[in-house]
Amino acid sequence: MAKLIYVCRRHGAFGPEAEARLLGIGNALLPDNIASRNPEACVQGDVAWAVSQAGAVTRSPGGSVLLGYLYGDDGGWSEVGSAPPDGSYALIRNDPDRLEAITDPAGSRTLWYLLTDDLFIVSTSQRAIVMMAGSVDFNDRVIPWMLSTGSLGPELSWDRRGRRLQPASSVALDKRAWTVSERVHVPVAFEPEDRPVREHEDAIRSALERTTAALARLDWDQWVLPLSGGYDSRGILCLIRSQLGLPEGFRTVTWGLASSRTQKGNDALIAAQLADALGVRNDYLLTELSTEPAEAIANRFVFCAEGRTDHVAGYADGLDIWRRLHAEGMRGIIRGDEGFGWVEVTSELGTRLSVEGGLCSDFENLKHVPALLGQEEHRHPDFLLRQEGETLESWRDRLYHAYRIPTVLAALSDVKLAYVEQITPLLSRDILQAVRRLPDRLRTEKSLYKSVVSALGPAVPYASRGANADPRDLVESPQFSDLVRAELSDTAAHNTLGAELVRQILNGMTATDSDRRRSSRMRKLKGAIAQRLPRFAKDLMRATVVKPTVGGNTLAFRAYIIARMRRLLEEDSKRFPAGG
Repeated sequence: MAKLIYVCRRHGAFGPEAEARLLGIGNALLPDNIASRNPEACVQGDVAWAVSQAGAVTRSPGGSVLLGYLYGDDGGWSEVGSAPPDGSYALIRNDPDRLEAITDPAGSRTLWYLLTDDLFIVSTSQRAIVMMAGSVDFNDRVIPWMLSTGSLGPELSWDRRGRRLQPASSVALDKRAWTVSERVHVPVAFEPEDRPVREHEDAIRSALERTTAALARLDWDQWVLPLSGGYDSRGILCLIRSQLGLPEGFRTVTWGLASSRTQKGNDALIAAQLADALGVRNDYLLTELSTEPAEAIANRFVFCAEGRTDHVAGYADGLDIWRRLHAEGMRGIIRGDEGFGWVEVTSELGTRLSVEGGLCSDFENLKHVPALLGQEEHRHPDFLLRQEGETLESWRDRLYHAYRIPTVLAALSDVKLAYVEQITPLLSRDILQAVRRLPDRLRTEKSLYKSVVSALGPAVPYASRGANADPRDLVESPQFSDLVRAELSDTAAHNTLGAELVRQILNGMTATDSDRRRSSRMRKLKGAIAQRLPRFAKDLMRATVVKPTVGGNTLAFRAYIIARMRRLLEEDSKRFPAGG
């Protein structure tokens, strides 16, 4: 529903022109397919802020603002230096001497910041920072990350000068010294406790119940629960029923292809059966390919995600689902992002790939990319490397909490946050701390959480297949292929990626209907084989026999995102006169 920008000025108060500039920035962050355009701005001495939709923030008289939702009654949320609250939020706190920006315990809502000689800018939007600064320094170090993972990686911003805050972290500005300092309040660390399974189960259940109880303050007429056929949203639904009682008019939504609604084991069918069993409303929203031009679909997706993710398949409807929810007056969604544990892994390569954290050297068709770009070896930062004595399972889940949630899942949240608010109760600090005390076996495949949910819910089976189209079907479609080729054939793309890398990417794309049919058949064959192989065998083959590759059209779409974002950021840097 809103993106936030907050600015502090070093020398004197902001002038009256600052409000107009900030309102302009807020308006520029709104997608083109919503009619309600109502940004809000406030100027208060040496600080000023704006949100892209009015009424989205809680504010204090001293200039502190909260964008999001707190789990529990925390009256001290606005006090600089006080303990960060539990919740799903981006928080800016201000007093005469200091300004502090804080991320929530999971990093579910990313904060970026930039310090110049005269301005300290912090925002949930990288584009807003560029617009306020009136300049951009494109960061080519994001290119290997985008090509190998479809994301910006664990630390980087599109602008070389920008910095991203990690989960449960803060950056504090000393206004007098005009210096900043970062602090991690709760490090991501797994410290399994050796105690009976029943005690671990009680701890997880109690944390779930406490967090769910904190949702009682919601106006249920304005919030909706996306419901799938899996464990996560089912857990939230069953907990709301048991802890709060299902409110009158409680609504769930499921989305996917029309054909998914009748397929055995499909997310869409199972979600409908679950909603029927619990007596709640379930609306099915279609994600069929929009009739809009491919350029409109792709550019709106890049615009809303700010180029942070390549997961476009779920938004092939041109983000019409989210436009509709916004137009209906829905304030937000209660989403089932979680960190209860991840899939079984048997190798370090398999672990990186499982969290979408693969390096260029992990892929046969990307191993040459850093050299082509004239960059050093592509590697994870030290804080994500496997530590001495760390089990593969603990490293896997630490990567999930420290990398996948704040990088991959938070980027997907950015898409939705252009239209509606989002709460992620399964990522509360209370729950995350309980998870980090579980032994490996109870986290692998979310073993303990699944048993808790199964005890809560009705005897409805779990889904075995998703409701959306295969992402590769979209990027291999003629419309998308033509769009991507046109963008990558432009001189600007060559200047950003280099002519040789662009040539290789274009040569790797499927070119004809025959190519696309062959690619689809190969995917199905590989999928069928993969289902029958144990994970250790797949990991062994990846490491020693068949090195993974990024699909040609997927790689080209990632390159498209890079080229498009550079173009968009350069436009942003010129939208408003510098200063204010």
